[in-house]
Amino acid sequence: MGVADLLVHGALGLWLGSIVFFSLIAAPALFDELGQERAGDAVNVVFPKYYAFGVAMGVVPLAVWTAGPFVVDVPSPHRVAQAGVVIAFVANAYARFSLIPKMEAAGSEAFATYHKQSVGLNVVALVGVAAAFVVGHL
Repeated sequence: MGVADLLVHGALGLWLGSIVFFSLIAAPALFDELGQERAGDAVNVVFPKYYAFGVAMGVVPLAVWTAGPFVVDVPSPHRVAQAGVVIAFVANAYARFSLIPKMEAAGSEAFATYHKQSVGLNVVALVGVAAAFVVGHL
């Protein structure tokens, strides 16, 4: 495995792991322990960094795939992997730079509305990253 593959697979693995951990372990535990309002406040503190991390992890494979052929001999990625990363990247970028500011401006009262949107974006990112990760290992 070359450096380019290591960067792509490492970023996708970290990204996928963060989505799974946050969505299936951290967030449900917070809601079970703290209740909806307090957990919503706690999750809102984490969201900006969580989505920024997703954006950063999406930049890695996109940069490698874009620059790779000009720098080193990087084979073209599978189209499913490319599409998955682009879709997940856009979902995270939208969440970080559009949804989070709306959530912060609205306060706790609008958490339920924005939480549904963030869950949807999270599912989109999960499917996209998982598809890219799996296809990249076939």
